[in-house]
Amino acid sequence: MDREQIHLDLDGMICITRWLFLSVALLVALVNIQATHPENLPVIVYLIMGGVAYNLLATLFTYLKMFPDYVIAGSTILDILLAWGLLFASRTGDSALFFFCFLPAISAAIRFDVGWGLLAATAAAVGYVLSALSADPTLRGNVAIFTVGGRALGILAAATVAGLLADRVKHSERGTASATWRMEQTELRRLRAASERAKAIYELAGTLSATLSYQRVLDSVLEISTIGFKELSSLASRPASMVLLFGDNGLYVAASRNLSHGDEDRIIPGEAGIVGQTLSTAEPVIVGNLADDPELYQFAAFRRCRSAICVPLRAGFENYGVVVFASPESNAYTKEHQEVLTAICNQAVVAIQNAQLYQSLRDERDRIIEVEEEARKKLARDLHDGPTQSIAAIAMRLNFTRLLLDKEPASAKEELQKLEALARRTTKEIRTMLFTLRPVVLETHGLKVAVEQLVQKLQETEDLPVQLEIEDLGDRLDVNGQAVAFFITEEAINNAKKHANANNIWVRMYIRGGYFVTEVEDDGKGFLVDVESEAAAQRGSLGLINLRERAELVEGQLTIESQPGRGTKIRLVVPLKGVS
Repeated sequence: MDREQIHLDLDGMICITRWLFLSVALLVALVNIQATHPENLPVIVYLIMGGVAYNLLATLFTYLKMFPDYVIAGSTILDILLAWGLLFASRTGDSALFFFCFLPAISAAIRFDVGWGLLAATAAAVGYVLSALSADPTLRGNVAIFTVGGRALGILAAATVAGLLADRVKHSERGTASATWRMEQTELRRLRAASERAKAIYELAGTLSATLSYQRVLDSVLEISTIGFKELSSLASRPASMVLLFGDNGLYVAASRNLSHGDEDRIIPGEAGIVGQTLSTAEPVIVGNLADDPELYQFAAFRRCRSAICVPLRAGFENYGVVVFASPESNAYTKEHQEVLTAICNQAVVAIQNAQLYQSLRDERDRIIEVEEEARKKLARDLHDGPTQSIAAIAMRLNFTRLLLDKEPASAKEELQKLEALARRTTKEIRTMLFTLRPVVLETHGLKVAVEQLVQKLQETEDLPVQLEIEDLGDRLDVNGQAVAFFITEEAINNAKKHANANNIWVRMYIRGGYFVTEVEDDGKGFLVDVESEAAAQRGSLGLINLRERAELVEGQLTIESQPGRGTKIRLVVPLKGVS
């Protein structure tokens, strides 16, 4: 309740008091004055009606909360004049309307203070004494003098009592108003802090949605959290903070503030202390001294901290890591800090997922580019080693045949027959290459027919001893699985043909226990898988890597078994859809 409201309440109280005095005055006039001095009644009634009109206007101003200052100042004067008017109109020294003198004394004391009340009471008392003297100039008798003086003193006493009571009420109201104001200010600060937190989180969302940089997301988490904490409380020292993410060997420092270089290189398991508790419960944790924390105490920046807060970076059932803030001050973090950091971490997890997805897409794009480049190189090698050499041989033989036509026509006919055989074989090689690049039969007739045709073409061009053992697969393997199985089979056969010097190649395809299995085995020279894989990686060959990545595309698993002198077996296992 403010000062203006207190004054309005007092003005309303005065108006009610005035209504009471006017009502009693009218009743006294109609009963007492009518009986003793009826000739004075009309004037008294007119004065009372004037007071009613004036108080009605004052009540209206009070109700509308627009009581002008000049009306407030003049109300006491009007009360005094009305009291004087009633006293002089009654024309009796012991006027029954004497009580009306209490109105200006009480109203002035209530509205202003005791001093103003006494001043108004003095004016009313003077009016009463004068009216008594005008009715009886001699004031005969001690009783009459005592009565008039006593009544005058009573008016002054009423003003004093009313003023003291009014001051007490005002102080009480002001105390209540002060307490209310303090509560309002506290609530206002709380709302302002909540608004600042919401603003910080909104800015975080904007920042995180505007970037797909993984590191920038983590840095923004620490920066905006620090800003949000400053809005909640003023810390004397700068807190140490870090984002810990899961890596191959444990939790590593992905982003930090106020950590040394040695701390930034540290890795912890995340199984004990505040970090372990946060990860196991998936709930924020606030603790005191970190001296007993077996993991965070390894960080030099945290050894002097006397309070810390740890919030998980979690999406669903997947933990990405934690965010840790620690301060040298005791009880630096509260429930509000926890709410701010939790909200920021929830936003950050979404951004981290987006950043990871974006990075995965970039890696996948780069991998596809490498695969395409490797495919072009392979095609160039195959063309160079196969059809290109054959066409060059055809050109040379044609030139040789042209010479034979002039010198030995009979031999030219035999040479043309050899040229025809070479051209046919070259045509088959090109068709085989086109078939492996885009086996249309795989889309139209399925994996079994496609592999049979592949082997048939290879036997026609290379005379490879390939033996097929393929079960009827029906439609149990989807199109993507069939494409991957065909690619791996074709690549494995080519590797056996080019590098293994195999006498026999076996291709097996069958279904066992809800899994589709493809095996390509040869009896060639074999190799050490680990050694060959490392050597291939060093020279930039993606052959074995491509095979494994192709298998992963259909949630399959590729294994390679080989030993020098014992041949090689490549096995692809793909789970069938809809089979548990």
